[in-house]
Amino acid sequence: MLGGHSLSKALLGTALAVSSICSLTFGLFPDEAGQIDWYRSQIGAPKKLVPYTHNNATGIFAITERNVLASLNPNSGDIIWRQIFENNEMIHTLRLRDGQALTLSGHNESFVRVWDTMSGSLLWDFVQPAAKSFQPGSGAAEFLHESKDVVAVAGDSLVRLTPSKTTPIWELSLNGTAVYKRIVVQDKVAFVIGDARQTKKQPKARLHVVEVDLATGVVKQQYDVAEGKSLGNDNLVVLESQEYGGYIVWREEKNIVWLIHRLGLQRPMWETYHAKLIQLELMPEDMLTSTIAELDADPGLTRANPRFALTYTKAEKTKTLAVEMFRSGNELDMRKLTGFRSGDAVVAGSHGSPTGEDGKSRNEFSVVSVRSSDAVAWRVYTKGKTPTHTGEFTYDAATYGPIASATLFYSGEEPRVLVQTSGGLVAALAPGDSAPVWFRDESLAHANSMAFLELPAPVSSAGAAAKATDPSVLSSPIQRYILRWAQTVQSLISWTASGFGLFGSSSDHSAGFVPQSVAESLVPKAPLVEGDHFGFRKLSIFGTSTGIVAALSTESGVRSWTRYVTDNGAPVSIENVYITRRSQPLATAAPLVTVVGRNSEGSTVISTLDALTGKQISDGAQHTLSLKHVKILELPAIDPLTGQHLLGLVSDGEKPQLKVWPPTLDSAKALCATSDSFYFDLGDHSGSKQLRGYRVDCASIESADSASWNEEALVPVSRQWAFDLPRDETLIKATGYRDGESSSALVGRVLGDRTVLYKYLNPHLVTLATQRANAGGIGIYLIDRVSGRLLYTTAHEKAVATEKQPFLALQTENRVIYQFWQDGIPESSPEGAKKRSKSTKGYITVVAELFESEKADAREESKAFSSFDLFLPHVISSAFASPEPASALGVTRTNSDTTTRDVVFGLDSGKLLSLPDQLFDPRRPTKAPTSDEQAEGLLPYGPFLPLDPKRVLSHYNTVAGIRFIKAAPTHLESTSLVSSFGLDLFFTRTSPSGTFDQLSPNFSKVNLVVTTLALVVGCLLGGPMVRRKLTNQAWA
Repeated sequence: MLGGHSLSKALLGTALAVSSICSLTFGLFPDEAGQIDWYRSQIGAPKKLVPYTHNNATGIFAITERNVLASLNPNSGDIIWRQIFENNEMIHTLRLRDGQALTLSGHNESFVRVWDTMSGSLLWDFVQPAAKSFQPGSGAAEFLHESKDVVAVAGDSLVRLTPSKTTPIWELSLNGTAVYKRIVVQDKVAFVIGDARQTKKQPKARLHVVEVDLATGVVKQQYDVAEGKSLGNDNLVVLESQEYGGYIVWREEKNIVWLIHRLGLQRPMWETYHAKLIQLELMPEDMLTSTIAELDADPGLTRANPRFALTYTKAEKTKTLAVEMFRSGNELDMRKLTGFRSGDAVVAGSHGSPTGEDGKSRNEFSVVSVRSSDAVAWRVYTKGKTPTHTGEFTYDAATYGPIASATLFYSGEEPRVLVQTSGGLVAALAPGDSAPVWFRDESLAHANSMAFLELPAPVSSAGAAAKATDPSVLSSPIQRYILRWAQTVQSLISWTASGFGLFGSSSDHSAGFVPQSVAESLVPKAPLVEGDHFGFRKLSIFGTSTGIVAALSTESGVRSWTRYVTDNGAPVSIENVYITRRSQPLATAAPLVTVVGRNSEGSTVISTLDALTGKQISDGAQHTLSLKHVKILELPAIDPLTGQHLLGLVSDGEKPQLKVWPPTLDSAKALCATSDSFYFDLGDHSGSKQLRGYRVDCASIESADSASWNEEALVPVSRQWAFDLPRDETLIKATGYRDGESSSALVGRVLGDRTVLYKYLNPHLVTLATQRANAGGIGIYLIDRVSGRLLYTTAHEKAVATEKQPFLALQTENRVIYQFWQDGIPESSPEGAKKRSKSTKGYITVVAELFESEKADAREESKAFSSFDLFLPHVISSAFASPEPASALGVTRTNSDTTTRDVVFGLDSGKLLSLPDQLFDPRRPTKAPTSDEQAEGLLPYGPFLPLDPKRVLSHYNTVAGIRFIKAAPTHLESTSLVSSFGLDLFFTRTSPSGTFDQLSPNFSKVNLVVTTLALVVGCLLGGPMVRRKLTNQAWA
C-alpha cells in the first residue's frame, strides 16, 4: 500500500514535470499576416495619364480627381511616388520635359510647381496671388523649348518663370479678355488661348488668342477666332508639334468643311479643308454629325505631325478616321492614317517616348472598343487598315463602368494600352494576354459613405440540417441534441488531425493577403456570405461619387462584390449607404442595402441591392425621383411587406415634404403607427442663418387609401420651431449623433465617494458651430432638435474655421468634442477652459460634458426622457492643445457599450491616433488629485493631448486624406472594428480596455491539454488512496 502511494506520487510528479517543460515555440506564417488590419494606398481616378521616358526610365504619370500627382510603375501599377495637394487645390496642368514634371494647381490662388520625375521631390515653385477674375478650370502652364523656364497663366496674369529666380522674369496683365486654358509655345513666342468673355456687343462664344514675345513679355497681337466654339467643344481641337507649330481646327454648325487656323496668322484667318478628300464615302449628312478629338494628350513629347481623330456615322454604323496633318511645300494638307468601324471605341495616341531605338518618331496609336458587355478588344495601328498588335480582355461594364479613355505606351518595344473606366478602374493590357498585366481600382478613393453589414454567423450542422430539411424531420429536441454531439465529435476529430490546432489553415478569403496593398482580380469571385463566431468578419459597403458601390471583407480587404449604378447611362454620385434589412440567423430573406445619390441633373436616385451579392432585388428596385432631397432620415419604423427599415427623403423650400421609402402606403402608415410624433430639423447646412424643426403630419396618412396613393406621394410635415442665429453669425457645421454613438450602458458616473453624477443623455442633441463676423471667432450652440430649445452656448474668440483649417465635431454619449484652429490667445477664455499654454497659435480640442445636475445623486425625476422638460443640463468643459491637426474624428463602439471608448483622430500626417476616454474627462483635476479623485481614476490635467506612438492604430502606414472614421462592434465586448477612408483605406481591430475576453495569441493549448490530462490521471490515481485512508481512519 505504501509502495503504491509512492508510485502514484511519482507518476503525478512526472506528468506535471513533463507538462511544465513541454512548451512549444510558435512563429508567424505568411498566411497569418494581415488578420488584424489591412491598408490600401490610392491616388484617385486619373484625369490624365501620361507615360514618359527619361534616361531609359519609364513611368506613368497621373493627375487625379483627388488632387494627386503620382508616378506609377509601368510594369506593375504600383505607386513609385505621389504628391498629395490640398483638398481644394485642383490640378489643371501636367507637362513633362527633361526629367521634370510641371503642374499648375489651385483655386483662385494658383501654384506653379516643378517636380523631379524620378524621386517626386519639389525642385522649385511659384505662387500666383488670388485674382478676382479667376474661374474654376482656368489656367495653363508650359515649358519653353530647350529651356527649363516656364510660362504660366492664372486668372488674368501671364508670367515667365525661371528656376534661378524667386520672382518672374516678366509679368503681363491680360485685362480679363478671356478665361485662358491653353498655352502653345512656338519658337520665340507663346500663344495664350482662352474662351472669350461674352458681352452685349459680342454675345457669341469664340476663342481669344494672345501672341506674346517670350523674351520681353510684350503682346505682339491678339484676336478672336472660331466664332460659336469654345475649348472642350467636340468639334474643335488645338493641335501642336515642335516642327509644325500650332493650329486650331474646327467645324462650324451646319457646315461640312473643316476650318484650319494657324496660330499667329491673320491673313488668311483660316483655310478650309473637306474631309471627303481623305474619305471618299463621306457625304454632307455624315459631316454634319461628325466630331473631332485630339490623339495626343501631351503633344510636346513627340515631334510627330499633328494628328486628330474624326468620328462619323454612316448607315447607322460608327466609323473613325485617324488623320495626320503635313505640309507639301508651303501648302497645308491632310492624309488618312487609317479608318475603321469603331462603335463605342476610344482612340488614343502614343505617349511612350518621343522616338524608338532606331531614332525614328513613333506614329502608332491605339483603338479600344467594347465588343460585348464582357469583352474588350484593342488594336494598335501605324498606317493602313491592318493593326500591328491586337488583344482583348474580360471585362464587365456593369461592375466597373464603360471605357472612358485609353493611352498607348511601351514596355521596351512592346506596346501596351492603358484603359480607364468611368467607375475608376485603370488596367494595363498587353498583346496576347486575356487578363490585364496589372490594374488599379481607384473608385474607393472617392467614397462618400460606408456602412457595416453584420454577416450571418456560421451555421452549425444541426442548424444547417434544420434549415435544409423539412422542419418536421428535426423538430425533436433529442434529434437536435444528437446532431450537436455529432458535430462536436467531428470538430474534435478535425482538431486532433490538425495537430491540436497548431497547424490551422487560413480562410479562403484571407489567403494571399498582402499587407501593403490588397491584391484582387477582375475575375468575379463567390461573394462573402458568412461571418465568423466573433463578429470580426463583416462587409464594409462603400458608396462613391464615381457610381461604384463596393463591398469589402473587413477580415482581408478583398472585394466581395461591386456594382456600377447609373441613370440613363451616366454614373450616379452615391452620397449615402444604409443597411435597411440586416442579416438574421437561419433567415431566408437576404439583407438589403439601399444607396441614395444624385444623377447628372441633381435629381435623387435611390436603389436597393442584395447586400450579400450586390444585385438589384428586382427590376423596379431603382428609382429616379422628381424631388431633389436636402436630407435623408433613418425612420423608426419597418416596412410590413419587405421588412426594410424605412428611409425618409426631405425636400426643402417654403413647404418641405417627406418622401417615405419604400414609397408605399403601408410604409407611411407603419411610420405613423410606430411614431406619431417624428421630428427632424432643416437648415443645418453650411452658410445657413436659421435652424428649423418639423414634425410629421400623420392625419392625412391615416385617412388615405390605396386608390389615392401612388409612388410619387409625399408625406406632409408641419413646422414646429425656428432657431435664428445672431445677425453676424452663419452656420459652419451642425453635428448630431451618428449610428450608435448616443447609446450608453451607464446612466451616471460613479465618483470616488460612491455617489453618482448622472449623465444628460439626449438623443436629439445637435451641436451648431457658427462663424462670428463682427466679434470674430466661433460660436457653439447645443440645441434640442425636437423642442428647438437652446441648452448651452459658448464662444471662442480667436477661433478660425476655413477650408484649410476646418472645424471638426463629434458627439458621443453625453460629450461633445470639437477641434478648431486658434489664432492667438483669447482675451477671455471659454467657460471652464482656461489659458494654460503660452503658445499663441495652434489647434485646440475642447470637450464639453453634460450632466443632469452639478450635484451628485441629483437627477430629474421622470419615468422617461422628454425633450420638453424645462431643466437645462449642467455642462463642464475643458480645452487641450492638439499635437497635430485632424481631418476626421471617430469613436470606438462595442456590443454592450460597457468597454471604455477611445476617441480616434485621423491626423493630417496620415496617422490614425486612438486616445483613451480618460484623457477627455473635463473633470481632470488641475492640482494634485484627492483620494476620491484617485479612487475615481481621474488623471491630473495636462494642457496637451499626447501623441503616443503606441496609440497609433495605423502603425507605419501613412493613411492619406482621411475624411471619415467609422466603427462597429463585434461579438466580443472588448473589441471594436475601426475603418478610416478618404483617399487611402485602412481597417483594423482595437481593444480600448484590453482583450479581457480573449486568450492571448501565445496561449499554449498543448500545455492546457497536458495539464488537464495530468490532473485527471492524478485524480484517478489519488482517488483510491484517499478512499483507503478515510476507511482506515474510520476503523481507527
